[in-house]
Amino acid sequence: MLLKPVPQTLPPSGAAMDRSLPRPPLWRRARVIAAAAVAALALGGAWLWSVRATPAQPLGHMQLATVRLGEFRDELALRARVEPLRSVQLDAAEAGRVEAVLAADGDKVQAGAPLYRLLSPEQEQLLMQRSAEVAQQMANVSVQRSAQAASLAQNRRELAQLQAGQQQADNELQRASQLAQDGFLSAAALEQAQRQQRLATQLLQQARQDQALEAQTRQQSLDEMARAVQGLQRGLQLLERARDRLLQRAPIAGQLSGFALQPGTSVRLGDRLGRIDDPAGGMQLTAEVDEYYLPRLQAGQSAHSEGKGVLSLAQILPQVQGGKLRVLLRWPAGQAPADLRPGQAVELRLALAQPAPALLLPDGPGVQSQLFVRQGGELRRRAVQLGRRAAGQVEVLSGLVAGDEVLVSQPPSFDLERLTLP
Repeated sequence: MLLKPVPQTLPPSGAAMDRSLPRPPLWRRARVIAAAAVAALALGGAWLWSVRATPAQPLGHMQLATVRLGEFRDELALRARVEPLRSVQLDAAEAGRVEAVLAADGDKVQAGAPLYRLLSPEQEQLLMQRSAEVAQQMANVSVQRSAQAASLAQNRRELAQLQAGQQQADNELQRASQLAQDGFLSAAALEQAQRQQRLATQLLQQARQDQALEAQTRQQSLDEMARAVQGLQRGLQLLERARDRLLQRAPIAGQLSGFALQPGTSVRLGDRLGRIDDPAGGMQLTAEVDEYYLPRLQAGQSAHSEGKGVLSLAQILPQVQGGKLRVLLRWPAGQAPADLRPGQAVELRLALAQPAPALLLPDGPGVQSQLFVRQGGELRRRAVQLGRRAAGQVEVLSGLVAGDEVLVSQPPSFDLERLTLP
């Protein structure tokens, strides 16, 4: 049996559905071409900007300075404050409430002059209590001394009676012995007389020992009570001196400063109430210096103040607080100006080294190891070597010559190579 092939049916094609579209107008094709050209130019410009040297940028606000040859003065500008050489702080020696103020701020006082008086009820109560204790103990001592005197008198009377008995027993024994030798007294009577004499002697010795022990015990008790009374009396004296300190007096003669007490104010022990300055003792200057300069500070360095003369660095206080340390400067003996007043501000310059010739440039935020130097109408970045800085001047070691103009104000960025002058 022969099989006939079955004809295959192909899927329908979409070619019959295709149709040609009309070309876009010329103006639209020209706009697309122009946009593509602009984008290509922008990309090319950005690439050229990234590969070529950084172009100059304009700078609106700037400050230029000229490098000059001059004398570098390694000085440190300071603002100091006048202080007296002799000054005593007034600290509260006792606590209490201010009852009366007897001096005012700015007064000139003599040594020992009263300044203020405090009132302390607690201290007065304690003083009364301690006085009563002392009186009570002294009364007890008096009672004990009276008892001791009475006991001694009684002991003396007893001792006298015992001595008389012992003497009588001795006499009786002596008579009995003589009678016994003569044959007028029996042996028993003699033995009785001997026993009486031994008893009287023993009682006398025992009484003396007992009285000595009693007297020693009473004296020890009295000594202990006396020491206790002395301790109470010393405590009472301390309280009395503390009461005397409620009236504060000036420790030295001078001018009262920073004294602003008011009646009724409560004062605690150790409170700073003011100070007394003695202008006759001389004046000195105290100033704060950045801790950066501590290795370069030395006693004896000179300082100059306009109108106030020449001073010397007398003392360096190395305690650093807030990045600052204090220095003391003094005039030579007898050369301090007479018109100085405590608290007055004085401008001065402390010389850290001897002056020397150098290239100088005014200090500013733009004066760094990489700075901008004027070349024609531009400022070009240049690496230089800088030295010391002092009193607003910078020492130039290399990289610049006299006459160069340098940007000393803050530039927009140190990543730039050039800046255009406005």
